[in-house]
Amino acid sequence: MRDGSGPADDLRMQRRYFQARLERFGRRPELHRALIADCHSYLEMLEEAGSPGDFMRMVRQSGNMLSMAKAEVSDRYRNRAAVYRALGQERKQAEDMRRLELIGSAGTHAELYAVLEEFEGEASAGFEEDRAMNALGPMMEALFSLCTDPPGSGSEELSLSTFREYWRQMREADPGVTWERISGCDAYRDRLIFDDRQMGILEKRFREVVNG
Repeated sequence: MRDGSGPADDLRMQRRYFQARLERFGRRPELHRALIADCHSYLEMLEEAGSPGDFMRMVRQSGNMLSMAKAEVSDRYRNRAAVYRALGQERKQAEDMRRLELIGSAGTHAELYAVLEEFEGEASAGFEEDRAMNALGPMMEALFSLCTDPPGSGSEELSLSTFREYWRQMREADPGVTWERISGCDAYRDRLIFDDRQMGILEKRFREVVNG
């Protein structure tokens, strides 16, 4: 990541990250259709990019930062709706199908979580857990980017803004959340693909941002 790395190393790290996600999602492709498509899109942009700055410009132009966030929550609700359908829980299935409609209509990160939050305020079950899990993926994506973004760059500013928004949402949904909970609680840790070494690097950046 950032320590001692150059642009080529940063791009390689980004490729390894999305390749690892693709490998993980590929084990159960029927559950991760949207995320698999997004990983392929990111890898294609990484092949074309000549520097981390080029890559971030391509991501912003493509809207893929929003796309990845939408894919994460879409796969989750789509899969859960299928479970509810199999169990005959029509009301809960209908709620998740409505969530999918709202996710598809969102045009920005803020709008995505605003419409889901408004809906969850009216729905009956699992609001806080769902909201924390929905914020976890985009928050960690932004934290990862902060480890490779050039210091003082526009891409770092964007990643920092994104991280702070999703960290705020996590703290609202899980007031006791800490790095220790994220890295040690199975409900959170099982959703993260980072190995222990990478988690150590991410922890350092996390504490710089949160405590800075």
